[in-house]
Amino acid sequence: MEEHPEFTLAVRNLVLAGERFRARASRRHGLSPSALTTLASLRLAGPQSPTELAALLEITTASMTELLDKLSHLGLITRLPHPRDRRMLRIELTDAGTARITGILDEFATRLEPIAEQLNLRQRTAIMQFVQAASTRLLDPEPEPHDDIAS
Repeated sequence: MEEHPEFTLAVRNLVLAGERFRARASRRHGLSPSALTTLASLRLAGPQSPTELAALLEITTASMTELLDKLSHLGLITRLPHPRDRRMLRIELTDAGTARITGILDEFATRLEPIAEQLNLRQRTAIMQFVQAASTRLLDPEPEPHDDIAS
């Protein structure tokens, strides 16, 4: 953080603002942040298995099953057999789930798109490249802890 502290701080603040947006949107719509993330992933990436969704949230499959039970009870998702492997399930949004998460995603876009429109193509491209690279870097595996005491 020493070379570019203002840049690192600005990115940190953006990440925190995104988390706060998600928390507020979740509360407004009577969902947990994990439920909102699950619905958004299904809307943006399409049907997924419970295992894929658990990996996205970094939770156990048992916790994901509990979350999916709640979303199913609310009528927001449906469980369908996998088309090629009958032992697996695919989780899909219902029409109600699609409508609910689309409204939240539209609100997110409504806040950001006017800012993007003020940028030229070169600026938007540079920002997209940074965001994609930063996302990848932040999701890199954690380094193994270094045990200085044992050395």
